[in-house]
Amino acid sequence: MEKPILKLRGQGEIWNVLGEKIICKVRGEETFGRFAVVEETSPVNSSVPVHFHNETDEIIYILAGKYEMNIDGETVFAEKGEMVVIPRKTRHGFRNLSDTESKMLAIITPGGFENFFAEVSRLDEFNFEKIIEIGKRNDLELVI
Repeated sequence: MEKPILKLRGQGEIWNVLGEKIICKVRGEETFGRFAVVEETSPVNSSVPVHFHNETDEIIYILAGKYEMNIDGETVFAEKGEMVVIPRKTRHGFRNLSDTESKMLAIITPGGFENFFAEVSRLDEFNFEKIIEIGKRNDLELVI
């Protein structure tokens, strides 16, 4: 039987993923695979390389700061209070444009991609080949 999920401020699994702080608020396994929710904090000048997902859609709501987003080769800007919907197979990446940390909330559907963050956070050191391998297992393809 399904039950409501309540996560208070600061609660959730916390992962450091290549400098980005990810708080997993809801894992896919908690929603029978339907969705996951993560809060992502981006340091000043940080960026996430262009990538895509074959089976995963993302809804991103900006909680703080301003991001420059590359979406299928076009540059868009999103700041606090704005939302971007990124359908599967859409190439996308982003960069924090603020002079402070920026923060977003991402709803991932179906759930499961959050496992990429969990696995990468457990790496002892930066290993590009291992990150690519983890990505492929978790529906992430880097655009190199």
